[in-house]
Amino acid sequence: MIRQTKKSIGIVLLLAVTIVFAQKNYNGAPMFLNVNAINFSLKKSNGEGQFSNQYSWMLTGDNMDQTEEWYFPADRWHSQMLYQIFNPICFDDNGFTNEKGQHKIIPYKCVNYAKNDFSHERRRYRPPNVSVDNVPQNQTYTWELDPDIPSDIIAEWEDIYTAYGMRAHVKMYAYSNQNHENYYIYQASMKFTGETRRPIELPDTSDFYPEQTVNMYWPIEFSFGPSKVGEYMATGGWMYESEDDLDSWFADELQLPGGNRDSLKVAYYWDYKAAGVRAYRNGSADDSGDPDRVNGYLHSPQIPGYALLHAAKNSFDPADDDIEQPYSIPHADIVNDLWGRADVGVRDTYIGDDSRGRFPLDPITEGWMGPNDTQKGPMRFVTVGPYTLTLDYEGNVDSICVVYAVGVGSIDHETADSVGRAWLNGDITDADKRDAILTGKDSLFQAMDRANWVWNRDLNIPDPPPPPDVNVISGADRITVEWSYPNDDYYLDSDTHVDDWYAWRVYKKKGAATVNDPGDNYSGEKWEMVYETTDRYEISYTDTSVTRGVSYYYAVTAMDDGSQNTDGLFPGQKLESSRYTNRSKLPARSFKAGLSTTREVRVVPNPATLNAGAMGFPGDENQIIFAYLPYKCKIRIYTETSDLVDEFDHVGTDQEIWHQKTDNNQYISSGIYILYILEAEDAEGNKLPNEYEKFVIIR
Repeated sequence: MIRQTKKSIGIVLLLAVTIVFAQKNYNGAPMFLNVNAINFSLKKSNGEGQFSNQYSWMLTGDNMDQTEEWYFPADRWHSQMLYQIFNPICFDDNGFTNEKGQHKIIPYKCVNYAKNDFSHERRRYRPPNVSVDNVPQNQTYTWELDPDIPSDIIAEWEDIYTAYGMRAHVKMYAYSNQNHENYYIYQASMKFTGETRRPIELPDTSDFYPEQTVNMYWPIEFSFGPSKVGEYMATGGWMYESEDDLDSWFADELQLPGGNRDSLKVAYYWDYKAAGVRAYRNGSADDSGDPDRVNGYLHSPQIPGYALLHAAKNSFDPADDDIEQPYSIPHADIVNDLWGRADVGVRDTYIGDDSRGRFPLDPITEGWMGPNDTQKGPMRFVTVGPYTLTLDYEGNVDSICVVYAVGVGSIDHETADSVGRAWLNGDITDADKRDAILTGKDSLFQAMDRANWVWNRDLNIPDPPPPPDVNVISGADRITVEWSYPNDDYYLDSDTHVDDWYAWRVYKKKGAATVNDPGDNYSGEKWEMVYETTDRYEISYTDTSVTRGVSYYYAVTAMDDGSQNTDGLFPGQKLESSRYTNRSKLPARSFKAGLSTTREVRVVPNPATLNAGAMGFPGDENQIIFAYLPYKCKIRIYTETSDLVDEFDHVGTDQEIWHQKTDNNQYISSGIYILYILEAEDAEGNKLPNEYEKFVIIR
C-alpha cells in the first residue's frame, strides 16, 4: 500500500467536499429553525467556534444584531432567551500533539476556536409567503428543498476545530407536528482528522497533526436564560449572562417505547430570583419567573433543557448506544471557569472530575452560594467519554457520535397568569410560585421522551400538511384573508403521497402581533381560531368583526383527516400545520371608504392622550385617527400659532392614522393643533370645500 502524505490527504478531503457537498454553501446565509413554536437562528459569525460555538451574550449589549435569536414560544411578546452552545474537547493527562509539534493537555482556556467549512439548510417545503396589503414580510427562500427528508427542516454544517485537529459534523432536525413542536434534535459527530485548516484554504503538510492516539471526553453545553424581556419587566433593566438563573438536572423514566434506554437525564435552567430587586406591592422581592409589576403575570416561566439520547463511537445506529453515557452532567460558570481559569482544573470541571462532582445539583442546593446570591453565566454540561481516538492517515477516521434533544417545558399562559396574580395578591407564597414554575419540568421531560421516540424511529414521524401562503388585505369595515398552496402536491401526505387534506383554519390576534405585548394594555388578547372550512376551494375569509383603527393579525393552517397517521403518538389524530410559520406580523386595519363631503371630518380621540390605546386603539399609544375624510385630499397639521407641523396626501379611505410626529420624525408636544383639509375631491373628482378641525394633544 502506498502511504498518503498529509498534503495528499488534504487534497483528497478537498475533492471529497467539492464532490459530495457541491450543493452546500461555504459562505451561506443564516439558517433558521422556525417551523414550530421554537424560532431559532444560526449565524456562523456569532461565536468563537462558528456554528459549533454559538452564543447570545451580546443580547442586551451594544452589538445586539450580532447575536443568536432563540424564542419560545414564538408568538409570545419578546420571548427571546439567552442562548449558547459551547463545545470544548477535554483530553486526559497524556494530552495531544498539535501541528506545530507542541504537546498540550488543553488549548487556551479550553475554548473551541473553529472555522466553518460549509453550511446547508434543507426543507420539505419552502417557507410560506406572507404579505399584508401586498407588502411582503418574508424574503425569497434560497436554500434547498428536499421532499424526502424525515423532518420539516434540517440545518447542517461542518466546522474545523483548529485547536484540536477535529472536524465536527452536525445536523439539527425540527418538526411542525403539534406533538413535537417544542424541541429539536441535535445529531453530531466529532472526527479526528488532524485538520487545522479547511480544504478550501488548500492546507499543506504543516497544517496537519502528526499521527497519534488520544484519550478524550466531549462535554457539550446548551445554555439558556429564560425570557430576557422578563428581566426588564421585573427589574427595569437588563441582566448580564443569566445571573439570576439556576441550572440543574433530573432523571425520569421513559414512557414511550424505543431504544435501549429506560430513562433520561435532563439538564435544565430556570429563572430564579435576582439579588437587590425592588420589592413588589405584596412586599416580596422574589422575582423568580419575572412577575409583571402590574398584574403579576410570569414573563419567564420557561424551563429550557436538553438530554443525551445516543452516544456511541463511529455509529449513529440507535442500537449501538452506550446506555452508560453520559459520563457526567457537571456545573460550571462563565466568570470563574470559562474566563477565570486556563489550567487543567477547568478541564476537570467540564468533565466532572473535580470536587464539584459528576452529577451536582444547582449551586444553592450544593451550598456553593447562598439563597440570595447570584452567579453570572451558569453553565451545565452533558459530558460523554472517555473515548480513545487514533489519527491514522492510512486507516479510517475515528469519530464520536452523539445525539441530543434540546427543548423547552413551561407552564401554560393561563397558569403563568393565574399563579402570578395569586402571588402578587399575597394568596400564595414565594415558594408556592417557584414550585409552580418548576412543574414545567414535566412538559420538558415529555418533550425529551418524545424526541427519544422520534430518534429511535429513524427520525420519521407522521407529518401534518404544510402551511399555505397568506395575504391579508385591509378593507372597508372588513379585513380579508386569502390563502393558497403553490401546487396540488401540497395536499398529499409527505410520506404516503395520499390526499388526506381535511380543513383550513383561520386564526386571529387583535391589538399587537404577539401575546402579552404591553401595547395591548393588559387586555389579555390571544391568538384564537375564528373560522374553519372543509371546502378546500374556499380559500378566503372576510372578517367583519373588526373595529376601525385597531390592528389585526392572522394565520391560516391546514389540517389532515388523520387517515395517514397510523403510527403516530395518537393514531388517527388529525394533524395541523403550525400556525407559528405563516402568522402575519404587519398590522391590517379596516377603514371606511372616503366620503363625498368635508363637513364631517373629526379627530379621534380628542383630546388625544398617551393612553389612547386604552380608549380603543391597543398596540400603539401614540396613534390618533383623522376620521370621516373625503376620498382624496391634502392634510396639513398646524400649531395654534400657524406653524406647519406635518403635511401629506390622503386617498381612498375615510380615515388616516397619525402618530403625533412632525415631518422630522419628532413627537409633538402638548398643545392645541389645527387639522386643515384642502384640495379635497370625492370619488368622481368633484371639488370639495376646505375644512378645519381643532384638536388637543396631552402628553
